[in-house]
Amino acid sequence: MKIAITIELDEKSTEFFQVPFKKLSKQINDLIRMFEKVDYTVKEAPDIEPKPESPKYSAPQKTKKKSKPQKSVKATILKTIKKNKDGIKAKDLQEQTGFTGKQISNNMFHLKKEKKVEKTKEGLFIAL
Repeated sequence: MKIAITIELDEKSTEFFQVPFKKLSKQINDLIRMFEKVDYTVKEAPDIEPKPESPKYSAPQKTKKKSKPQKSVKATILKTIKKNKDGIKAKDLQEQTGFTGKQISNNMFHLKKEKKVEKTKEGLFIAL
């Protein structure tokens, strides 16, 4: 590898940069010599016997229990709103249903679109 750098300077600047450039040039030459000494040949790896594979652990299989079908999030939210005849805030819906704010928000969008729920000026949701 060869790197050539050419810089043109006036006489005054040349004197100013001469010493640092000589040091830099020496360091670069030392670095090049260091790489020239390194042996880059690939040596064969000694034969190593592979370790025997350890037996793989398999967890005991669980039997599936028959569970009651879960109600949909939207149906649960609508049912909760209907229970609260005076209206309910989204935060209270979260607390009563256990759903996340994102779940409440997404399903409220669909319920409003289906005209099953309405939001009042006070921020309460009421069933239609």
